[in-house]
Amino acid sequence: MEERCGRRTEYVAKGSDSSAEKKITNNDLLQKALKDREQFLKQNPRLQSYQAEIDRLLDNSGNSQGRMAVLATLMQGKLLELQKELCTLTAVLANDANADG
Repeated sequence: MEERCGRRTEYVAKGSDSSAEKKITNNDLLQKALKDREQFLKQNPRLQSYQAEIDRLLDNSGNSQGRMAVLATLMQGKLLELQKELCTLTAVLANDANADG
């Protein structure tokens, strides 16, 4: 259940059997997300230090607005890194194409 504007809401998920509905609470969703994250980090141990840094920054960000700002900044930084790599790869491909021609 979730409280919004003084009202409680529930998420309902339908399984393959349409007659069987299962109520899923926010806590259930959170627990599943945390379990999935742990599984992902076990499969990708090189990302554990990055996740620890994210957790540290989010712990110190205050309210939800601060957390969203931190996440936006982290994503923007990663996008800039990807853009830089893309430019590097584009230059390498251009050099290879010129060498072949």
